[in-house]
Order: sequence, then C-alpha cells, then structure tokens
Amino acid sequence: MDKLLSPVYFVYKLWIGAVFWSTLLALFPFFWILLYNKTTYPQAFQLKRFWSWLIRTLIFCPVVVKNKEKFPNQPFIVTSNHISYLDTVFMYALLDRYFLFIGKAELLKWPLFSLFFKKQDIPVHRGNPREAFMSLKLAGEALERGENIAIYPEGTIPDEAPEMRPFKTGAFKLAIAQQVPVVPIVWHNNHRVMLDPSKLISYSLPRVVNVTVLDPISTIGMTEADVVSLRDQVFGKIQACLKNED
Repeated sequence: MDKLLSPVYFVYKLWIGAVFWSTLLALFPFFWILLYNKTTYPQAFQLKRFWSWLIRTLIFCPVVVKNKEKFPNQPFIVTSNHISYLDTVFMYALLDRYFLFIGKAELLKWPLFSLFFKKQDIPVHRGNPREAFMSLKLAGEALERGENIAIYPEGTIPDEAPEMRPFKTGAFKLAIAQQVPVVPIVWHNNHRVMLDPSKLISYSLPRVVNVTVLDPISTIGMTEADVVSLRDQVFGKIQACLKNED
C-alpha cells in the first residue's frame, strides 16, 4: 500500500514545504519589525500563533487538545516527546500563553526561521558547556519574568518515533533551580503527518493531530539531587500515555 501511495506522500510533503516557506516569507517583514524591539515580542508571539493556525489550516491538520485546563497559572516548563518537524508549529495551537522555545542551535542556520532564535527563543549549543549554561540562564530569567518555556528533552526527533529516546537533564535542572512545575505533554500522531521531510516517499498524510496535557509535576522542595528522578518520572508518564494507545 505504501508503494502505491508514495506519489501521494511525495506531493503532500511538497505541499507542506511550500505552505511553510511561502507563509513564512509573506509574514517575515512583520516578524522582523515586531522582533526588532523587545516591547513588541508579545505581538510577535501572537503572530506566530496566527502563522501556526494558517499552516495547520492549509495542510488540513486541526489540533485536538485533551486536558488543556491542566496548565497551571504560574510559570511552567512544558516537556514533550518530539515526533515530527511540525511539533513546533502545532505547539502554538496548544499554548496560548506567552512562551519561549528552547531549541538546538542548528536552527540558527535555517533561512528566515533563524530570526526567532536570534531574537526571541533560546538556542542551545549542545557541544559547548559554557553556551549551554548561558542558554539555561536565559531560560531561568524568562521564568523569573513570568514567561513559560517549552522544550523537547530528547533533543532531537528519533527515527523510530513515536518511540522515545532517553531524556536529557537540562529541562529538569532548570525546573528545580527555578522551583516551577513541569507539564508533560504527549504528541500522539504528528509523525504520521510528517516525520522526516528528507524521506520524500515515506508516509505523510493530513489528519487530526491529537495531544494530551498530563498533570503538572511540582518541583517545590526538590534539589539538584532530584534531577534524574524528575527526568525519569516525566519520561515514564509520557511513555505510559503513549503505550495506552497500543
């Protein structure tokens, strides 16, 4: 069946790419203006949400959120599994409160898209401990300002998604240092929309995107000694939710 439908997958992936880059190009002048000054960052965030809606609409992928009411009122860190290049686009359907992404520094090389990580979001240079520390410092300052953070603790998209790779500890060190809750998020089927854009004839079709918000985990009273335990707890909760689909 996959061989028969491979031309359809190919065309749909081309369509996703065309939608992503053409809409970004059209909106880029507005992003550039809004990200020129920090006072208009909230407006840039709202424009990102509009851009996300536009992409989701044009690629026929509405997002259905389960348990959205579980987000706490205080600043928090979203930690989610990473199963598609479109996770970041879909995240703006899930979170309507201002947040910053922490993402790999390689995104600074993306044309146009790099503007977000040069100006607003936070890049992580994973091979440079000093730069990684500075990234966590910037994220900590954002949380202190009352902003929220979203991060993919796997650090990359696994080829075997939705199976997860082990989580890195950075998000959990940050949560404990700032004593803010961690909110585990489960993306269920984004990989069926698009897992690897470079594999042009691999499975890729529009669908309803399902995401579940799990119970927030308080870090009040936790110390650095609890980082690994917190990491494993979050991993376990996300994995258990994924396995319940089987």
